[in-house]
Amino acid sequence: MIKFIQKQLDISLINTAIIFAFIYGLMFNTSVILYKYEYYQASFFNSIFELLKQFIYAYIATFIFFFGLALHRLLFITGSIFLFFTGAVASYYLFYLGIAPTQKMMPAIYGTEISEISELISTRIIIWIIFSLSICIFGIKHFNPQTTKSFFSRLLMALCLFLAINNIIFPKFKVLKTYFPIQYLHNSYVHFFGSKNHVRLDISRKFDFHVTNKEENIVGVLVIGESARYSNFGINGYERDTTPNLEKIDNLFSFQGHSCENVTHLSVACLLSRHNEQNLDKVKSETGLLSILTSLNYDTTWISTQSISKYYAQNENTLYDEVKFSLIPGGSLLYAMNSHDGLMLPYIEARLEKQGKKFITVQLSGSHWNYSERYPQEFTKFKPVQKKTAKLDQASCSREELINSYDNSILYTDFFLTSLIKLLENKNAFLIFVSDHAESLGEDGRLGHGSEFAPEQRDIPFMIWFSTSFKQKYPELVNAVSSYKGQIVSHDYVFHSVLHCLGVESEIINVNYSLCSAKK
Repeated sequence: MIKFIQKQLDISLINTAIIFAFIYGLMFNTSVILYKYEYYQASFFNSIFELLKQFIYAYIATFIFFFGLALHRLLFITGSIFLFFTGAVASYYLFYLGIAPTQKMMPAIYGTEISEISELISTRIIIWIIFSLSICIFGIKHFNPQTTKSFFSRLLMALCLFLAINNIIFPKFKVLKTYFPIQYLHNSYVHFFGSKNHVRLDISRKFDFHVTNKEENIVGVLVIGESARYSNFGINGYERDTTPNLEKIDNLFSFQGHSCENVTHLSVACLLSRHNEQNLDKVKSETGLLSILTSLNYDTTWISTQSISKYYAQNENTLYDEVKFSLIPGGSLLYAMNSHDGLMLPYIEARLEKQGKKFITVQLSGSHWNYSERYPQEFTKFKPVQKKTAKLDQASCSREELINSYDNSILYTDFFLTSLIKLLENKNAFLIFVSDHAESLGEDGRLGHGSEFAPEQRDIPFMIWFSTSFKQKYPELVNAVSSYKGQIVSHDYVFHSVLHCLGVESEIINVNYSLCSAKK
């Protein structure tokens, strides 16, 4: 019986699948093992045993993939090249930056603009991809897999291909969802084909809102920073003078903040939403504070040097649909994606010249990688910095170059915020600055943002400023802010603070989360 089965099986293709699965696991899933080991709270031997068991499961799953692809020679060649290419990319960012292709990262991965992608491509990752593909192509040439003539082998391969596809759609074992290729293939499938609620409830119609402040020329500004770290702002006690201008401004309050997430598409939606961090799954199901202000006849504007429109489904209204006017890169001749933030100032000034009550949301490119591209040359105060002529990512820079370049981007944010405040100082205005999330600069080997278990990526600056006119008109609101001194202020405060400071009342506004309401 055994000899009969051996005659019916194509042993050469089985051996090929075994070798390819082993090489794939060794090259790419090793990064998953190292990443997991760092967070395993167990003894050394128990951790090794558990991870070895998981690696075997992942190896068997990978073998099923490659053996299924062996159903046809062309399928095996194209499928293997695809798996090695994607495995190389996924393993690189996991190993060097600590960023895994989880479900929450899918919108960030597939929604990234071309200009941002080019900044994330370094010489090192190109070399790793070329090396990985070379191994794959060498293996294809060496084993020279052919389409089998054995009916029994084709039947088994078809079954394996079915199991592979089924595991992409519905992974049978939870552990496989954390290993390549199932992790990024399954999460990509969910991102593109998973069930989604495309209808965002307009809360401006669901609830009643009343404006108690009848001032016609009141101005509110929300500046959403990008990847800014609380600890790297001089005004917050950083050893470097990265905020020389902000430190001289009156009526400016600076707090240690906490972001609800560490990826932009979730954190921005969250900070504009009435829902708190514990209800993060609800933030994209309905509109936020911008739709409320628009419905109350505020002249609402969104101006940004980056775009988050690709994070939304094609038939889903975006944050930009909640405002009356938006100016974002992408088809615009005014400035390109990730241009220097200062280019927005003339357009903001033009919006401020309009009469009537206004609310302006400004989204910065701030301190997003590539740090040295986020500021003009004259802001290169801290040296040496990363080389602009080379294709680098964070892992390719020295720690000194990385921090210097990052701190220079904070210095430029200081310039931008100060310049914006100067445009507002003679108006009845207030400004809130809060970053979408923070950034890792080498803590426990982590770089960038989007990592799991990275508290430093949630530690953000949170500032609020009032003009002299605003303070004179509403001293109780300004004085209330002082009661929060020394407290960590989260994204949960943005929705309630903006509306309460503007004099908007509603059953869904919780003044206990408003900086304009004295802390009890």
